[in-house]
Amino acid sequence: MKMRFISAVIAAVLAAGLAGCGKEIQENTEVSVEQTVLTADEDIVTDAEDTLTNEEEALTPVPVEEETKEEVKTFSEVKIKPAELKYEKFDEVYQAEAGTVSGSATGAVNRKGYKGDGYVTNISDEADWSVTFEVPGEQYYNITLTVAADELSEGGISLNGSKISEFTLDKTEKFEGRTFRNIKLKKGENKLAFIPVSGRMDIDCVQVTASDEISKLKLTAAGGSLSDKKAEYNAKALYKYLCDSFGSKILLAQNDTIGTSYESELIRKTTGKSPAIRLGDMMYVTGSEHTEQAQAEVNEALSRSAGGAIIGYMWNWTSPNKPDDSESVYAENSDFDITKAVTKEDVAALDIETLENMAESGGITAECLQLMSDIDKVSAELEKLRDEGVPVLWRPLQEASNGLYWWGKDADAYIWLWKTMYKRMTEYHGLHNLIWVWSAQNANWFVGGEYCDVLSADVYGGGKGGQASTLLYLQSISGGKPIAMSECDSMPLIQNMADEHAMWSYIGQWGGSYIVGEDGGLSQAYNDEQDIITMYNNDLTVTMDKLPDFMTMAEEVKKAEGKAESEKKDESKAE
Repeated sequence: MKMRFISAVIAAVLAAGLAGCGKEIQENTEVSVEQTVLTADEDIVTDAEDTLTNEEEALTPVPVEEETKEEVKTFSEVKIKPAELKYEKFDEVYQAEAGTVSGSATGAVNRKGYKGDGYVTNISDEADWSVTFEVPGEQYYNITLTVAADELSEGGISLNGSKISEFTLDKTEKFEGRTFRNIKLKKGENKLAFIPVSGRMDIDCVQVTASDEISKLKLTAAGGSLSDKKAEYNAKALYKYLCDSFGSKILLAQNDTIGTSYESELIRKTTGKSPAIRLGDMMYVTGSEHTEQAQAEVNEALSRSAGGAIIGYMWNWTSPNKPDDSESVYAENSDFDITKAVTKEDVAALDIETLENMAESGGITAECLQLMSDIDKVSAELEKLRDEGVPVLWRPLQEASNGLYWWGKDADAYIWLWKTMYKRMTEYHGLHNLIWVWSAQNANWFVGGEYCDVLSADVYGGGKGGQASTLLYLQSISGGKPIAMSECDSMPLIQNMADEHAMWSYIGQWGGSYIVGEDGGLSQAYNDEQDIITMYNNDLTVTMDKLPDFMTMAEEVKKAEGKAESEKKDESKAE
């Protein structure tokens, strides 16, 4: 599946000491979800195209604003009432030959395994196919398209004129099903059409089945505990809050330009409320050309934390042999081979001098040493947050399964790197303030619940729906952990999320040109201003002013654990 390069970059005003130094949110590749498709590989398959924007062309200047006394806007809180979800059983199969064809598409009976009187063959970019059917009520349905191909082919489906998703089909001998889950259909007549992209496909039939997954969806993570058994109490308190809130409240998060909180401040000026979570990027910490921006980024995180925000970080890890090249995060711009770094040695516990000696003697590869060195550098920055008592939502190695980043070459190597990083950061560097967020977005790349605390997805091209299918997919492998939307181009409408029971743990709006216009003000290219205002002023979402006192919570968690331990000892003595 081809994935889309999402370029979201702005030149922003850095801290006062770095006046004139601009930095952008780097190009980042997200899963573009118009409608999640669960395939046999349990992957998140999405609709997207490959485009690459030059960094120079993508920069959008942000004007420096003079400091003025501003009047903070205030808005009344909107009460969100979820719509009643109805479910009525329905399961029908529609034969492809009963549909409408054009061009070179035609009926056939040569391929074995078809149902009915035949199937439709030779559907390509020169031939169309569609079928019209009726459903008894407006509700959610699963649509399964039974297809086959004699060559690698790509296609998609549209519903009532709107594209739902694309999928890829390898050469097949038999017909295979491709299921599009939890699609809301209107009562009465609906039209499903196949969208050829490349190659040629055969279609046997379409099955439409009413789905009760969303009507039954109840999210909970209450009682969850951190994977790091030595976690600090401030991290335990934050995680307890995330677990207790999951399913009933959605925390609002904003991805900010490196070294600034420009986007978060723009949200505050627009809505009167600040994001509960400030999300940053550790991209620059491994290089030598942007040390000022790297320091400004940590300082900004400390400042926002002191102001009451939760802090989260991703790591657009530049290629270890090209640390100052921001484009080297992408596999096509990196010659770093992660598979060469994998070793059976327990490198996570060894000091850097020992590792250097091992690399020199051939005990480990140069690639392995480079990875450990970079992990040490980013750990040093995270230690600054730890030492100030700041817990961090830590999301490294994002979107590995789409193959666009150098760490996404091989699933086994990726899992080895994640676990090695986890052990080195927690056990060697003592970073017990981290809450680990996994977002590789494919079950085959899952690192396991003992190595992560939150599961998340990046959703692009999904429109304004609540993205319940993506949430359901992650829930199927989460083991009861909170599930977040770590990035998105358009925030789902809060009413849609309520209607779909899609109460994500938190939602992170991507920054740069996805939220900032060319004039430095709010861009409405992806989010209508009124929708953003409603998102930040309702009874289901959490903004910074609604967050609890985490220091007090940490003390309460400590006391509760002490009491439980004391009771356990008393019970042991009584026995």
